[in-house]
Amino acid sequence: MDLRTTARAAAAAALLAALTACGSDPAPAAAPPATSAPAPSTSVAPPSSSVPDREPHTLVLNATGEGKLTQIKYTLDGETKQTGAVTLPWRQSLTVPADGKPHQWTLEISYAGGTKGTVDMFSIVDGKEGIHTGAAGAGSPGSHISGSASVGGTVQG
Repeated sequence: MDLRTTARAAAAAALLAALTACGSDPAPAAAPPATSAPAPSTSVAPPSSSVPDREPHTLVLNATGEGKLTQIKYTLDGETKQTGAVTLPWRQSLTVPADGKPHQWTLEISYAGGTKGTVDMFSIVDGKEGIHTGAAGAGSPGSHISGSASVGGTVQG
C-alpha cells in the first residue's frame, strides 16, 4: 500500500468511529490540559450572615431649666447654627452620618437676668443620654447677671 491509500483508510476508520460514537453512550470527558495556575475550588462557601447597612445617628441637643436664654448656638462638624432668645426647655435634633468618622458637636448658651436656678445641657445619641452638664442661672427676674456655658462631644459615625 502506498501512503495515500494508508491515509485514506485511516481517515475512513476515524469517520466510521465518529459515526458509531453518535449512537452510543458519550465518551468520558477529556481531562483539562495541565496549567501552572491552581484549579478553581469547587466547594461552595456557606452563605455569610447579612450585615445591615449603617444607619445615620440621631443627636439630640437639650437645654432645660426655667426662664429664657438670650441665645443658643450649636455646631456639628464646623457648621454653626444660632438662635435668638428662647424659652426653656429647648431641643434640637441633628442627623449624624454613619460613615465611621468622628463628628464633633458643641452646644453653647447665653443667659441674662430672668433665668431661674440652673440650666441643664445634655445630649442624647440614638436614644441614650450622653454628656450632661449644668450652668448657673442668672438669678431672679430683673437682675443684671449674665453669662454663658457650653458643652461638647464627639459622635462616632
